[in-house]
Amino acid sequence: MKPVITLLGSLLRQTVRNRQGLFWTLFFPVVLMIVFSLLGNTQNRVNLAIVAPTPTSSAVVRIVEHSPFFHIRTMRRQAALNAVRSGRLDAALLVPAAPQSRTTTLVLRYNPANSLSAQQAVGAVQALVAQADLALSGRPPRFRVQATPLVHARASTYLDFLLPGVLALMTMQNSLFGIGSGLTRWKEKGILRRFRVTPLRPLQFLGAAILNYLLVGLASSAIIIGFATSLLHASVDVPLGPVALVLLLGMGCFLAFGFIVAGVSRSQEATIPIINLISFPMMFLSGVFFPVSSLPKILTHIVDYFPLTYVSGALRGLMSGQLTWHDAAFRGDLLGMAVWLAVAGVVAARVWRWE
Repeated sequence: MKPVITLLGSLLRQTVRNRQGLFWTLFFPVVLMIVFSLLGNTQNRVNLAIVAPTPTSSAVVRIVEHSPFFHIRTMRRQAALNAVRSGRLDAALLVPAAPQSRTTTLVLRYNPANSLSAQQAVGAVQALVAQADLALSGRPPRFRVQATPLVHARASTYLDFLLPGVLALMTMQNSLFGIGSGLTRWKEKGILRRFRVTPLRPLQFLGAAILNYLLVGLASSAIIIGFATSLLHASVDVPLGPVALVLLLGMGCFLAFGFIVAGVSRSQEATIPIINLISFPMMFLSGVFFPVSSLPKILTHIVDYFPLTYVSGALRGLMSGQLTWHDAAFRGDLLGMAVWLAVAGVVAARVWRWE
């Protein structure tokens, strides 16, 4: 046991002294989280110009002005259309000078070049006008929606959604790139071959390397969680036992993938493309930056079984308060990670080569 501890201490010191590695381990996730949380937490209101030429349209104007979904500017017709055309405003609502027979037509002009803001503007105005029409008619609504949150869930920001995804991404990147690229580099330099002629047994060396990445992964995750909750004011639960278990299982999966990559690769030039081929699809499809449910249905049936999907889903459920030890969904995620760990571990044992 003493040789393992000695080697582990040496590996930890080497990790701390590697400034470039520390940047990608800690500072890059922090920057990523800050940028995406600022973008995601910005309240997306529709920038709407209202062209209302006479006081007879004041009722409509008041209804729109009191809505929290719009930033309102009252403008002349041509100025409003020019602002929409140039992209400074999302849409312009043209209110007629006088009521038109029984139905008054409100014309909404938008710029189709800005498709996302145009869809948001059209949907928001149509919904508001429908509600206003019902309210002004004096008739009671035939249907009413009562929106009720889940029992264990709470209101959250995009940062609260993003933090578990960033932790899952770190788990994959640090483990996969660290062990895959690091062992390949050592094989190229003949370091692993020299280890075989030392008193240190192969399993002791591999155990020290794995422990190094597990400890660094847990420490960096703790730092990121502390930064997000204390400085960025993320509001998340952190049940230490379940979160640590998910992180350890996730790191185990991707360390096994790293051993597979290092086993089949003979050079650094071959390692990086293989790692990117494994990590890039999961990075963008496994629910790190947006929910898996937003993907096309045909993709969700595949993405649901990605190892990173299990990691991000379990972490997000735990940190949002929606999952506990006893929930079947949480145990399903753990089972998925365990299966990936077992399968990847068997493959890694078969393809691993010291030279």
